[in-house]
Amino acid sequence: MAKTYELDCPVARSLEIVGERWTLLIIRELLLGHSRFGEFSTALPGIPPNLLSDRLRLLEAEGIVERLEPKGYSLTVKGRSLAPALGALAVWGMRYYEEPPSALARHARCGGRVRGHWTCDACGDEVSPDDLELVAPEAAPQVSR
Repeated sequence: MAKTYELDCPVARSLEIVGERWTLLIIRELLLGHSRFGEFSTALPGIPPNLLSDRLRLLEAEGIVERLEPKGYSLTVKGRSLAPALGALAVWGMRYYEEPPSALARHARCGGRVRGHWTCDACGDEVSPDDLELVAPEAAPQVSR
C-alpha cells in the first residue's frame, strides 16, 4: 500500500486498498468469473501487465483474493463482500452517465434479479439516496429497536 490518507475513516481506509486505478475493475472481473492473468488482460485492455501484477499482489496481501494454481485467482469472502459496492457504483454510473450495464446482479440460489436498497433500522422504511444523510458518530442519536 503506497499511499495513505492518514485519516481515521473507513472510507479513506477502503480507498487506500481498492481506490487505485484498475483495482475495482479487477474485482469486477473476478466477480464475473474470470480468474486467470490472461483473462484479466483481455477483459481490461490497456492495463499494463506489471500494474495488473501489482494490483493482484496487493489484493492478495489484503486477503481480498487468493492465488490458485496455476496462475489463477479467486475472491475470498472479504473480496466477494465488495459486490454490493460495485453494484452501487454500476447503478450510479448507469443513471448519471447513461452507461450500459456490464453485468446483472442475480441471486445465486434461484437466479432472480437482485435489487439493492437501504432500510431504516428504527422505522423499517426503505431509504432513497435523496433521503439519506451522513452524520458524525458522536452527533448521531442512539436509536434502539
